[in-house]
Amino acid sequence: MFLLLLILYLVHNSIQGLTVPLECKSQNGVLYPRLGGQYFDDRTVWSIVWSCLATLFACGWVAVHPNVPSAKDGEVRILGRRLVTIGCMLLAPELVIYWAAKQHFSAKEVVVKHQGEGV
Repeated sequence: MFLLLLILYLVHNSIQGLTVPLECKSQNGVLYPRLGGQYFDDRTVWSIVWSCLATLFACGWVAVHPNVPSAKDGEVRILGRRLVTIGCMLLAPELVIYWAAKQHFSAKEVVVKHQGEGV
């Protein structure tokens, strides 16, 4: 995931170029540089919502680790299950915390049950 973000960053910078903006607008003594067709203070509600959703999705994709899939599960089913898990995390993050706590306590029970058994 990090490699993908790095590639996107490098492609974006190579396309846009790292040039010094020539136009600026002054508002209350502050200069806002212009790059492309927009000034840097011209953020729309949609751009803010989009960046928030993209950040939440990326963080959830990296942080949530679903159970190991069955050998019979195909790639589409695995991807679908992961997307549903990410959707649940976005809509109700407390359920993901509950899920992790439940797995933790059940793993402790398995350790206590099988403690002392030889390998």
